[in-house]
Amino acid sequence: MKKFKGFAAVEKPLTIFDYVVFAIIGIMCFLTFQQGDIMHTAGSSYAYLQGHILDYYDWAAYEYNMWDSYMPNAYIMFAIWNIPMKLLGIVTHPERYATFWVIMWYKLLPVSLYIASGIVIYKIASVMGMGSKKSKLCAYAFLTAPIGFFSQFMFGQYDIFTIFFMLLGLYHYYKKNNKLFVLFFAISIPFKLWSILFFIPLLLLREKNIWKIIRDIVLVAIPYAIEFVLYYGNEVFREYVLGFGATSYVYTAGLDVGMGTVSYVVLLWGFICAYAYFKKPEDDVDTVKWSLYLSCLVIVALFGLSQWHPQWLLLAMPFFVLSAFIHRDMKIFMVLDILMMLFFSIYTVNMWPNHVDQELFSWGIFGDYIYKYIGTKLMMKDLYVISDMGLVYTLFTALLVVSALFKHPKYCVSDFKNNVDNCMGWIRTRFLAGVGIFIIPAVICFIVAAFPPYVTYNTDDAYGVMPPLINTQMAQVFVPQSGELDKLEFKVATYMRENDVDIEVNIVNVAGNNIICSQRLNAVDFEDNGWVALSLEGIKVNPDEEYRIDITCYEGTPDNCISLYRTEDLEDEDNGYAIINGNKEDYHLCVRIYEAERD
Repeated sequence: MKKFKGFAAVEKPLTIFDYVVFAIIGIMCFLTFQQGDIMHTAGSSYAYLQGHILDYYDWAAYEYNMWDSYMPNAYIMFAIWNIPMKLLGIVTHPERYATFWVIMWYKLLPVSLYIASGIVIYKIASVMGMGSKKSKLCAYAFLTAPIGFFSQFMFGQYDIFTIFFMLLGLYHYYKKNNKLFVLFFAISIPFKLWSILFFIPLLLLREKNIWKIIRDIVLVAIPYAIEFVLYYGNEVFREYVLGFGATSYVYTAGLDVGMGTVSYVVLLWGFICAYAYFKKPEDDVDTVKWSLYLSCLVIVALFGLSQWHPQWLLLAMPFFVLSAFIHRDMKIFMVLDILMMLFFSIYTVNMWPNHVDQELFSWGIFGDYIYKYIGTKLMMKDLYVISDMGLVYTLFTALLVVSALFKHPKYCVSDFKNNVDNCMGWIRTRFLAGVGIFIIPAVICFIVAAFPPYVTYNTDDAYGVMPPLINTQMAQVFVPQSGELDKLEFKVATYMRENDVDIEVNIVNVAGNNIICSQRLNAVDFEDNGWVALSLEGIKVNPDEEYRIDITCYEGTPDNCISLYRTEDLEDEDNGYAIINGNKEDYHLCVRIYEAERD
C-alpha cells in the first residue's frame, strides 16, 4: 500500500505543523495589534474613488483635512483595494478613523503582499539554484523573520509595497531579463526612493557599458518623474510630499569638514556602487553572491549609520535571509536575528513610547476594552528595564553590521543546494522567541491595564505646556463612570529644577459647587515632564454628573513654580474640558482618573 502523501507543498524539514503555528500566531497578531497610520493612508485613498485624480492632494487636504505625505502609488494601491468598500457603501469618502473591521480590511492588503513576497522569495531561491525543498524553507524563514513579522502582523505598515516590487525585480535580475528587472524596480521607486539605492549597485555589478547604465537609470526613474510632473501643481504635494522630512535624517549623519558635512550614508553607498562597477563576477553563482552581499552593505549604509523608523527594517529581511541561506554557517544568523529583534524591540518601545509598544493593542480587536488606557499603569519599556538607548542602538548596529559584513562571498557555499535541514530547530526558535520578545511584554501590559483600578478618563497625549501656575487656578471638568474615585494623576513641568511651592488640588461637584476632596502637595518631589499621583481613597461621586479638578498655586514665583500640560485644541466634547481663569477652553489638561469600576 502506498503511503499517503498529503500537503504536497510541505517538504521536510518543514512540516504542516510549522505552517499551522505560523498561521495561528499570524492570525492572532493580525487581529490583536495595529498602529493607526494605516487609517490615514487607506482612508485618504477614497479621494481617488471620488474622481479626484490630478487634484488628489489638495482636495483630500482642504475638503477632509487629510494631509498626505507619500507619492501617489500608495494611495492608488489602497484605492483599488477599497473599491469593494465603496461599492458596498461601507466607506464612501475619505475618513481619518475607521471601525475595527474596516481597519482589518486595510491591513489585509499589506499582509497579503507580505505572503506574496514569500512566494516570490521561493521563486528567487529556486532561480538561484537552491532546489525546491530549500527554497520553501528559505521562503518560510523570510515570512517568520521576527522584525519582518512584527512590521506586518503587529505594526501593520505598508513598506511591503516597495519590497514586493523590488523582489519581483530581483527575480528577473537573476532570470537575466533586464527589461522586467528595470520595470519592477521602476514601479517600486515611487513607493520609497530607497529602492534606487539597491537598483544601481545591482545594475553596475552586471552592466559595464556606460551608455546602457545611463539608459537603465533614466528608464527606472520615469514613473517617479511622471508622477512628479503630474502632481507638482498641487500645493499640498509640494509642501507635504516633496517636503516630507521623516526620512531626511537618514542622510544627515556625517563628518563636518568645514565647507559642509560629508554624509556617511552617501559616502558608503558611493563606495558600494564603485565596487559593484569594478567587480567582474566569474559566473552566475558569483553574481548571486556579490549581488546579495552588496545589497546587505546597502542595508548597513541606510540603517547602520543613521536613525531609522521601525517599519523600515523590513527592507533588510529579504536580503538578510537569502544571503544567510547561501552561507556556510546559516545557523548563526538565525541566532543573530533573535538578538537583533531583542535590541530592536527595546529601542523601539523606548523611542516611540505609547505609540509603537503596548499601544498597538488600541486599534486591534481588544482596542475598545483598553483604548487610551493601556500604558498608563505599565509600559513595555518598564519591563525591558534597560534605559541606555545609546548602548542599545550601538549593539543593534553591531548586529546589523555583522549580519551583512560576514556574508562576503568567500564565506558562502558554491553549491546552493547544500543541505540545511539541521537548521530547522533554530528557524523555529528564531520565530517563536523573536515574536515572543515583543508579544509577552505587551500582553503583560494589557493584563495590568485590564484589572482595576481602571483608567476611565484619560485626556490624551500632551501637546504643550501651560503658563506657569503662579497665583492662579487651572481646572479640568470630567464625568465619572462609577460611584467611586480611586486615584488622580496630572502631568507637570518643573523647568528642570526642584521647586518647594505648595499645590492645592480640589475636586468639586459642579452642580452644587461643593468641594468633595481637598489635598495639598509640595512640588519638591515632582519630576519634570512626569505624572503626579494623588490618592482619592475611594471618595464617593455620582456617575454621569460633572466634577471639576481645581489645581491652584497662590505662592509661586517665576523661580519657584510648576506648569501643567495640556492637549491640542479639540472640538467640544461631552466628557470634559479645561477651565483657565474662569474661561472654558477647547482643550483638556493632561489628567487621568482611576476608578474601581468602569462603564
